[in-house]
Amino acid sequence: MTKDSIGNIRVDVSKRRLHDRERALLLPGLEARGIAPGMLDVLPPDGRFFQILRASDRRGQLLGVTSLMSFSPFVSVKQMLGEGNHVGWDTSMYYAPNVDRPEVAGALLRAMAARSMYYAMYFGRIDEDIMAALPSVRHRLLVTDYEIGEIDCRPFASHDDFLARHKRLRRNLRAHSKAGGTVHVAQGPVSTGVARQFSELVASTYRHHGGIGRWQFKEYAYRTCGSFFVNCEDAVHIYTAIDNRLTGLQSFVRHRERLELSEGGFDRTLDNHHAYEAIIAESVAFATQHDLDAVGYGGIWNPGKDRYTESTGRKQIHLLQLYRGTAQYRLFGDRLSAWGFRTYFGDRFAGASAETEVVSRLANPRSVS
Repeated sequence: MTKDSIGNIRVDVSKRRLHDRERALLLPGLEARGIAPGMLDVLPPDGRFFQILRASDRRGQLLGVTSLMSFSPFVSVKQMLGEGNHVGWDTSMYYAPNVDRPEVAGALLRAMAARSMYYAMYFGRIDEDIMAALPSVRHRLLVTDYEIGEIDCRPFASHDDFLARHKRLRRNLRAHSKAGGTVHVAQGPVSTGVARQFSELVASTYRHHGGIGRWQFKEYAYRTCGSFFVNCEDAVHIYTAIDNRLTGLQSFVRHRERLELSEGGFDRTLDNHHAYEAIIAESVAFATQHDLDAVGYGGIWNPGKDRYTESTGRKQIHLLQLYRGTAQYRLFGDRLSAWGFRTYFGDRFAGASAETEVVSRLANPRSVS
């Protein structure tokens, strides 16, 4: 365990799981935000690269927590929608009642920056607490041209109403069925054997995208995601099969009012005959059957998400870079930051051009008492 004392808030970094008292203290905050309580059960995620950050006051009273992925010299936190999109890597900050949330968020962000040789990355949605914390954090905030997508299910009495709007999707579903494709839903923990098959689909997708970090994503797929698949009580796994061969998976977390995509993948070795479209249709069916308002699909990386998620009201994805000192801030300036994101991310994901614009920067944050 390492400790970073910042102002009046101490941040501990460790792999120690939340104990019952901590969980009870954080649960009211999750309930107020409509977040599934099971999100606390997967902190920190299983695996060598994940830690949990605990912010506490000088008396040792817990103020808030989050998790991060750290493999020297890189530190990453991804917060797509803020409610657990991606297993453990996209996470939220969870707070105790009646705390100054921006102050706690600032302490957690500074602790992340202090752990990186270069800069820590926070990727996804920037909520009000994070935005309010930025004056206390050495940072560079870039808005990207990638967007977050969701399907608004409130207008649909059933998924037939959704299908009626999409002729192409109906055609894709017929093709999937004609090829022998079937769609299945598993709620809650699955067996270790099924989890292994799910992990193989996740690994296949990361191999397909390639790039830096391919080796640690193998552990992420089999160990981190595998643990999530067998432990998360609030998970909803929607998967497809052809001839008893799993072809696709999208694992969601069921929150109070919505499904939120957590992780997934597809068999890239053979034609899966529109498995993705079959899962999209089934996710809407599940949402309408359980009176959920929406299905969140995270970042719009492919034409399928773009086609079937709402075209209006999309939120942009941000890249927040956090620096431990002025030297790192100056070294990784505006141009280098934009080039790095465009080169790594733009070459691997469709949906946008990976262009960025700096919307906030701060080299010398205000002092923290």
